[in-house]
Amino acid sequence: MPCACHGLDLSRRAILRGLGASTFVAGTGGLSASAWADRYSDGDFARRMLALVEAAGGEAIAEATPFVLTGTTVPWDTKLMDVRAGQAVTFLLSGRWYLARDLDLWLEPGFVFFARSPGGALFNPMENVGTMIADQDGPLEIARSAGELADATGALAIPLEAYSAADGRVEGIAIAWKTDPVAGLRRLMAQGDVDGTVQHALQRAEFPDVTPANWHNHFHFGEAGVFRQDGDEMACHTHKTVSILQRDVNMDLVEGLKLDWDWLVDELPSRLAEDQMTTHDYLSIGVEFDDGQDLTYLWSAQLPVGHVFRCPLPGWDAIETHLVQRSGLADLGEWQSESRDVTADYHAHIGGPAKRAVRVWLLGVSVFQRQTGMCRYRNVSIGRESSESRMSLV
Repeated sequence: MPCACHGLDLSRRAILRGLGASTFVAGTGGLSASAWADRYSDGDFARRMLALVEAAGGEAIAEATPFVLTGTTVPWDTKLMDVRAGQAVTFLLSGRWYLARDLDLWLEPGFVFFARSPGGALFNPMENVGTMIADQDGPLEIARSAGELADATGALAIPLEAYSAADGRVEGIAIAWKTDPVAGLRRLMAQGDVDGTVQHALQRAEFPDVTPANWHNHFHFGEAGVFRQDGDEMACHTHKTVSILQRDVNMDLVEGLKLDWDWLVDELPSRLAEDQMTTHDYLSIGVEFDDGQDLTYLWSAQLPVGHVFRCPLPGWDAIETHLVQRSGLADLGEWQSESRDVTADYHAHIGGPAKRAVRVWLLGVSVFQRQTGMCRYRNVSIGRESSESRMSLV
């Protein structure tokens, strides 16, 4: 089955405009775009949520503010209520963000929504509900990004004119809590719900996803519970989402620097070749270098072992290289042991000026075809075989 956009130059250009600078992106949803559009008229989602807030009363709620983000909304210009450091704020979101209307290709609002306190860390819920804890006093600032942010400061990676040409709408409500958000959401839930949104927010607040110890998320993506530490294994379960889990290693890029790992893949998120934009769903482990390049080793459904390709996503194609470590379905469900000479691979397939390997990545991507990927890692380590500085990561 060919890529959905293969040969459609006009549609491909539309996708590139929607992607902006760089990102992993979601594919068509369970609802078609037209069905999603029919669910709420503009402003209806926020109105229904505000009615629940009013019915719940103000004992738990400090303030509730509706908002809308569109293509022309300048990042961080939209200010919501003032919050204090340590205060919980829940975001409830609706809408869609198009990559290409003619292909019915769009992102869910939780992927593109970002919030922060002034000068604080970026918060991205990944799902259409989420609760952040403010880390600075001041007004909440919000933005949307389908990969257009350059770094963790929230600066734009592309010209404002290109950013403003994007197509979509995110509608939502921010609720700042006086007390515990779980108690507040339960109070809100007692007044009703809007298509399960409040219940979903309550579940996430009661059982928050925890980033595995010693690892952190790539700044483009919030914590979505894709990776979980389970004893001496790291489990990955990705479905309609994406995660890049990172661990600092800071190793000299010297002869014999090896990345070793065992993995057991139960299910691949793609059954098609992963080197096209609309089928770029995969499971992999990678290394980032001090020149900004990264090299990931993936398990492909169809591409042959040893095949090397640049990431098919705009922006990422300038920094990311993929190498097929395993291929096909025959070995699914069985532990496999791998070893790669990172320095040799870097020089053979990237050939830049890097002097150090700075981070190891674990990647789980399933946003294009919205299928499920499942695997486990163990015995992950990096370093020279005889070196005392060799690091055990999982």
